[in-house]
Amino acid sequence: MAHRDYDVVIVGAGVAGLYASYCCGFLSALRVCVIESMAIPGGQCETLYPRKTMYGVPGFPDILARDYISILSAQCLPHAAMTLFGQKVDGISRLEDGFFKIDTDHGSIISRFIILATGIGDAVPNIPSSISLKIEADSDFIQHYCINMNLFTGKRIVIAGGGDSAVDFATELSMIAKKVVLVHRRADFSCEPAKVSIINGLANSGKILLKMNYDILALEESDTGRYVRIRGRNDTAPEEIEADHIIFCYGFSARQSTIHGIKEMGIQIKNCLIEVKMENMETSVRDCYAIGDAITYPGKKKNVVPCLFEADRAARAIRDKIGQA
Repeated sequence: MAHRDYDVVIVGAGVAGLYASYCCGFLSALRVCVIESMAIPGGQCETLYPRKTMYGVPGFPDILARDYISILSAQCLPHAAMTLFGQKVDGISRLEDGFFKIDTDHGSIISRFIILATGIGDAVPNIPSSISLKIEADSDFIQHYCINMNLFTGKRIVIAGGGDSAVDFATELSMIAKKVVLVHRRADFSCEPAKVSIINGLANSGKILLKMNYDILALEESDTGRYVRIRGRNDTAPEEIEADHIIFCYGFSARQSTIHGIKEMGIQIKNCLIEVKMENMETSVRDCYAIGDAITYPGKKKNVVPCLFEADRAARAIRDKIGQA
């Protein structure tokens, strides 16, 4: 058999990919290469929410996303034999001997196993098509990310959504914004119960205005100001909220599911997500595993703890398979 470079190539260096490098390199003593298209590790935490406070991370009551990535990188990356940042994976193919050939814009790498930790990939924020948008093309009225919290200091903010992200944003911005209005199209939140108590407490103290069972009808921007038009499910007359920014927390839609060559190898895709077996995180292609926000399985949740669980499970499955060879 010809020389092969690595036991495992991990594609992606977000939370899932970083921890997978630790589980494979340190816990399982595998030779690992991590490939990341960005110049730095962190995935969504670094590119979308670096200054957003994360809750529910084991070991931290709360921590900024950027700080968590810094700590996680220091723990995990030293256990990778090679880290390739700023390299985009252009394609993956299976060789005749069963190894994988990973082509990047800088060359090719051969590996016995692959772990795909590609996250949401090329995705766009969800904004319902039913919402009328009368705003300038270059306007900063609509926001989806949390790159610079200073943008919201002393401003009037509308937050759309009722999940964990919406509630986290509302909680955090209540401390720096002039006004925070949370608009949710349902009567109940879909976040963790503890967060419901927090957001209700902020509402009772007047720090946040809750508009539950309300639909957003339109966003309008003119010389007279910026407005969010909403209407209650049981009301006929709409209301207008004057706001400086609206933050949509309706999630993201993937425009491309995975890397070129994945579908051709036979990996099963469902709603732009990779289907895996929960017991070992293996895809429908033997020796190809996937973890993190790129995957789906029954009961899958998108937060930090499942990413850590999935990374550990995939690493153990690979270690056991190598041990049986």
